[in-house]
Amino acid sequence: MQYHINHVHVRAQDPHASAAWYEKHFNAKKLWAREIMPGTVTVSMEVGGPVRLNISSKPAGSSDERSVAELNRLGLEHFGFDVEDLESELERLESGGIRVVLPLTQTPTGSRLAYIEGPDDVLIELVQPLRQ
Repeated sequence: MQYHINHVHVRAQDPHASAAWYEKHFNAKKLWAREIMPGTVTVSMEVGGPVRLNISSKPAGSSDERSVAELNRLGLEHFGFDVEDLESELERLESGGIRVVLPLTQTPTGSRLAYIEGPDDVLIELVQPLRQ
């Protein structure tokens, strides 16, 4: 059987505000928003590919403990977006007040990457693939 990633799921204090951030900075498109699990709201978004981004509110009674958007943590560390021009993307995002966690870095294979902090302490990698 072939498998593919269906979605990436993050928890948010305010899923609608987080969804608006992805709409503003990554041209995400809200597909729907509804209660999936009792007492929570999930916003599902399309972000230019087959993998959806789902953003859900925190269930009642769950921990308020937050992680930190940093490299090398255990569990789901980050997810990434392909970009065509990493320098201009970083400039655009930084001018919008977004924290760069790891500045533009050239990999040994020739691709370029950087990490930014998204809403809800989510670490996001921006990847400019090597052009063949």
